[in-house]
Amino acid sequence: MYPEIYMDILNKCNARCKYCLTGQANRTGYSNRFPTYYMDVPTFGRLADHMLECGIMEPHALFHLYNWYEPTLNPHLAGILNDMRERELRVDLSTNAGRCMDFTGLGDCGHVESLLFSMPGFSQASYDRIHGFRLETVLENIRTTMAEFRRRGFHGDAYINFHLYQFNLGEIYDAKAFADSVGLRFHSIFAYFNGSGEFEPYLRGTLSAEAMKDATREIFFGHLYELEAHAEEYLERFAEPESITLSEFCNVIPGRGSNDESRVCSIFDLHSYEEVKAVYDNLASRPRDAALSRQIYLWAHSYKLSMNHLFGIPD
Repeated sequence: MYPEIYMDILNKCNARCKYCLTGQANRTGYSNRFPTYYMDVPTFGRLADHMLECGIMEPHALFHLYNWYEPTLNPHLAGILNDMRERELRVDLSTNAGRCMDFTGLGDCGHVESLLFSMPGFSQASYDRIHGFRLETVLENIRTTMAEFRRRGFHGDAYINFHLYQFNLGEIYDAKAFADSVGLRFHSIFAYFNGSGEFEPYLRGTLSAEAMKDATREIFFGHLYELEAHAEEYLERFAEPESITLSEFCNVIPGRGSNDESRVCSIFDLHSYEEVKAVYDNLASRPRDAALSRQIYLWAHSYKLSMNHLFGIPD
């Protein structure tokens, strides 16, 4: 049985992240091709019942309620969290804090194990460049979210995930001071190509000159030599519990680097852990460039490495 599930509960995000699959879709207007969909409580209940009854997931599984989209936009989020509590399921929630969720009706949050606030900097200029939000609104939303969750019994890990770009290094200490003021852990990481299509061309040396010129002005690449030079060590450090990744439509997708457009089949068509595992084993057996796949895996999982030490900030 799977101990962890990664999944979205809607198909929209409100951010315009330049190096993100969904952010680019928002910037180009591609995301407008798809009507908005919000998973509701009965649908989540049907999904949970199916995976429990079929032995696909463990009874107290951890749900990571994010992959590509912004969960706080779903008006049913409070109800889904309540339903998860009643089923004794655990929750990991990530948000860009561009808006607050609707807290109406939200019950006890003791089952929420972690809250992650993703930030592309700590100035309006940085937000204009990446997320496209008003910074002061984001800060107030973080304060409100923490107050509301703590009032409802949240005692889990809450932290800021600060994405390091070349243009926001001077903002990190102000961001850390804000985190301290709200009682949040601070975790800084190097920004990277997040499913937006540049990973492979960059590593193969086929990324267009214009895209390369743009990226090298904003993203850090030097740490990739360290990742590759000590690949085996980092592969061990990045090891995770076995998990399944589902789209907002309850479809099995290849992993966290894909969305529903890469769906394989509906989870409702699978009736055991063994059947789900067979799907993933089949995907893993497809021909691929092993060395390239390893490099992409290492880069994509480098978010686990805190860069706080570069700034003399404790983890």
